[in-house]
This record gives sequence, structure tokens and C-alpha cells, in this order.
Amino acid sequence: MTNSAPWVGSAAVLLAAALMFAGPASAALTDGDNACLGCHGQEGLQKTFGKGESLPLRVDGAAFEGSVHAPLGCAACHSDVELKTHPAAGKSFDSVRAYSVAKAAVCEQCHEDAFKQHEGSVHAKRMREGSALAPTCTGCHGAHAVTPKTAYQTCVGCHSAALAAHQQWLPNAALHHEVVSCAACHAPAALRMVDLRLHDPATKTWAAEKAGEPWFEKLARSVDANGNGLDARELLDLVKRINPAGSAAPKAFRGRIELRSNVEAHRLSDKAAAIRACDVCHREGAEPFRNVVVSVAGPDGRPLRHAAQQEILGAASAVVSLPEFYAIGGTRSPLLDVLFVVALLGGAGFPLGHMAVRWLFRKYRASRE
Repeated sequence: MTNSAPWVGSAAVLLAAALMFAGPASAALTDGDNACLGCHGQEGLQKTFGKGESLPLRVDGAAFEGSVHAPLGCAACHSDVELKTHPAAGKSFDSVRAYSVAKAAVCEQCHEDAFKQHEGSVHAKRMREGSALAPTCTGCHGAHAVTPKTAYQTCVGCHSAALAAHQQWLPNAALHHEVVSCAACHAPAALRMVDLRLHDPATKTWAAEKAGEPWFEKLARSVDANGNGLDARELLDLVKRINPAGSAAPKAFRGRIELRSNVEAHRLSDKAAAIRACDVCHREGAEPFRNVVVSVAGPDGRPLRHAAQQEILGAASAVVSLPEFYAIGGTRSPLLDVLFVVALLGGAGFPLGHMAVRWLFRKYRASRE
């Protein structure tokens, strides 16, 4: 990153010159970032490459302000820009693709672990083979508006036919796509977990904290008295505290199968190696259910998680505290098993009892005749 003093001085000059073209500066961004947006916030700004392709250079200031990279500022990723000579002719590229591949090296400076995982992925293999469709970093994560998204939101950008393809062999494919992360099956070597996310039925969105108003971790810690992860009673207490008496639309935890480390989501396999066996999840003691967390989304969209004990998934109170999460075969609840047997016996008992009464009545009538 460049020295801050010349950056601010040059930025002040650029900002003053750019204000005649751009709108008001953002108070949430530094003077240096506002200076960059003074020009790069304008419509029509673009870069042309050797083959005639053009790349838009406009940056949406509001989107950047809300991105996870906003605290880093422009200079963190564009430290090669010399403000005294900018804009100046830099390294030439033949195409947008070549530029995008080269710029991935900037991401590696901070995300080295993700790059190591990516090197063994099907995406990296396709890139080495020269495929123009293999995504670069910005292809999946965006450039200046990087915000946390679910893997499904990211993947369907390119794999729009994924749901239709899964419906050909996977029972209840739509539900699986909703509650199972793509990487949970397509990164078979990774470790998985159950992430119980708080859902708000009133807004039909995942519950989230507001900036400057943290509450979830404080509340979870107060309930988790021993600090060893929420047990069934503590989870039920947490649900009651989140939903005061009389709540019209109580929030509930919905389970998702996620990777324990999001970094491992970059090591995606070829679809032929993806997990297809149902018993990976749908059996008692399955690996994903050995690690459980409860979470809400933070102000920037990233999950805020608190550990929970795996026994909560099969506890009798889960009928109340986790009404929207039950994986057949994976989360064995003795109470639900008993209710199932009672319902089965009751369902079978009624017609059998009816037939028995009819038989006895016919026998009685025959004896009278």
C-alpha cells in the first residue's frame, strides 16, 4: 500500500477536480476513495484492450461503500496506481479475459489459503486448459461490490440449469438446493456442519444484526452459561428470548448443510466426483451433524455463529425450538419416533377395529337368526 501522506495530498487535488463531474462525496469513505470515485463514478468511463474489447471502469460508490472491501480502500488493491501520473498507459492486455486473469494475483495477496484450495479445483483445471468460461475471482465474487452471498446465489450465475439437472435424479431437488450448500456436495473432501440460521418469517429473510447494534452473540453467551455450546434446554431458552411472548411472527432457526471452512469451498470437484449418496447425510451419526452452530447474519452479511451441541438436533424440545429442521434418518428424535409409531398404530388400528366390530356384529346377528 502506498504512503498515506502523498495519497491524501494527491487525492485532494483529484477530488477537487472531479467534483464538477460527480455527485457529493460519501462521508463513510476516505478522501482518497472519494477522489477515485470522483472520476470512476462517472458513466461511460471504460478501458479498451488490444482486440477491441472494452471494460467499464465505472464503480458504483454506494455498492463499494457496502462491500466487505470498503474498509480497505481503493489503494489496497490498486497499490500499483501512481496518482501523480494517473491515468497513464499501464501494462497492455489483449482482452478483458487476460486482464481479469492477471488481476487475480492481487486477490492472492490477502487470500492465499483460498488460492491453494482453488489450485486443486475443477475451475482451476479448466483455466489451465485455456477455457474462456472458467471463472476468475471476480467472476464469482465481483470486483468492487464484494458482499457475502450463499454458494447457491454465486453458483447459479453460471450454472443456471443446475436445478433442472438435479431434478432428474435427486428427490425433492428444490428443497435440497435451498438447505444444502452447493460446495457441501461438490467439495467432497471438505468437512461439513449444520448451520442453524435464524429466519424472519415476517420479512421472509434471514435475520440480521444492524450496524452498531450487536445482540446475537451477547444473547447466546448469556444463555450458554457453561460456554460449552448450547444444549437443548439452552437453545429453547434462546428461542424464547428472541421471540418475546405474543410475537405475531416468531423467528425460527432453519438448518443448512454448510462447509466448516468457507475457504474449502474453492476446491470444487468435477461433477463426476460430487457426493450423490443419500446416506452421507440421511443416516444416524452422519458427519455433517457432528458439528452444529446457530447463527444470524452480521451487518455486512457474514454469518455470526455460536457453537451448539449436536444432541440438540434429536432432543424432544427440537419439535419446538427447531420446527423447520428435520433430516430424515440424520436427526433421530425419540419423541418423533414415538409419535410416528402411535400415528401408525392409530392409523392401522381404526380400520382393523372397524372390521372387528363388523365381524362381531355379523356373528351376533347370525346367532340370533
